[in-house]
Amino acid sequence: MGKDGEGMNDKVILSASIGFIAGLFGALLIRGCGKALLDMPNGRSSHSVPTPRGGGIGIVIGFVIVSAFIVNDFTGAAIGAGIGVLGVLEDRFGLPIGLRLALQLMGALTAVLIAGASATTALFWAVVTAGTANFYNFLDGIDGIAGLTGAVSFSLLAFFSFFIAGNASIGALSTALAAGCIGFLPLNFPRAKVFMGDAGSIFLGFEFALSTHSLADSLKSLLCLGMFLCVFYADALVTLFYRWRNGEDLASPHRGHLYQYLCNGLGYSHRTVSELYAAVQLLFGVLAILAYYRSVVWQAAVIIAFSASFIIAYRSIKGLDPLGQIY
Repeated sequence: MGKDGEGMNDKVILSASIGFIAGLFGALLIRGCGKALLDMPNGRSSHSVPTPRGGGIGIVIGFVIVSAFIVNDFTGAAIGAGIGVLGVLEDRFGLPIGLRLALQLMGALTAVLIAGASATTALFWAVVTAGTANFYNFLDGIDGIAGLTGAVSFSLLAFFSFFIAGNASIGALSTALAAGCIGFLPLNFPRAKVFMGDAGSIFLGFEFALSTHSLADSLKSLLCLGMFLCVFYADALVTLFYRWRNGEDLASPHRGHLYQYLCNGLGYSHRTVSELYAAVQLLFGVLAILAYYRSVVWQAAVIIAFSASFIIAYRSIKGLDPLGQIY
C-alpha cells in the first residue's frame, strides 16, 4: 500500500475514533447534567419516564472536529455547528414551527449554494434538505431507531463515497457520523437513558441530504443515495399522505407513523422495531448499491419493490387492530 493509501486509512480511523468518542461523550454529558432538557412524557410519547434529550450534540461535535481539522472544510464545520445549535435551542426552548422551518430553509439554501448548486436547483435542494432533516426528526421517536438507522445509512454513504464516488472528504465525514451514532447508542439502546433530540436528529437528516447533493452527479447516483435512508423517507411520506388525505393538521403532533403504531398499538418492543428498521435499511441499501452497478432499470426495480412492500406492510399492519387507523 502506498503512502497515500496509508494516509487515507489513518484519516478514516481518526475520523471514526473522533466520531465515536464525541458521540459517547455528548450522550454522557447530557445524561449527567441534562435536567434543563428533560423530555416529559405525554399522550403522544412512546416513553413513560422523564428522559434528558439533546444527547445527539456529541455527534455534531464529532462532525465539526472532523470537518475542520481532518477534512479542512471550515465552511462545512460552521454550517454543521449552526444546525446543531438550532437543534439545541429547539430542545431547550421549543421554537415556533414557522421560525424553525424558516431557519432550516435558510441554512439549507446557504449550504447548497456554497456547495455549488445552480440557481435553478438550489431551492429544490434546500427543500429536500430541510425536509430530510424533519423526516429524520419525525422518525426519532423510540429507543435506538435514529442511532441504529443512522449508523447503517452513514456507513452506506461512506462506502459510496470511498469506493464509488472517490470522495474522501464526504467519506471521512460519513464515517465520523456513523461512528458518532454508534457511540451514542449505549446511552439510548436498548433502553434510553438519554434521547438524541433535535440536536442530533435534525442535524443527521440535514447532513445526509447535503452529502447526497454533493455526491449525486447523475440519475443513477441520486437513486442509489436516496435509498440509503429509504425507511425513514417511506414512513414519513406515507404517514404525511394519509394525514393530508384525512384532512388533519400536518403541523400538529401525532403518533401515526408505522414504527409508533408497531410499538404503541401492537405492543412490540422498541428494540424489536428499531432493529427491524435498521435491518430493512441495510438490506435495501446493499441492494441499491448492487443495482447501481447494473443499470437504472435494476435500480427502478429495487425502488418499486421496496415502495410496494412498504405500502402493503403499512396498510396491512395498521389493519391488524380494529382501532388502528390509516393516518
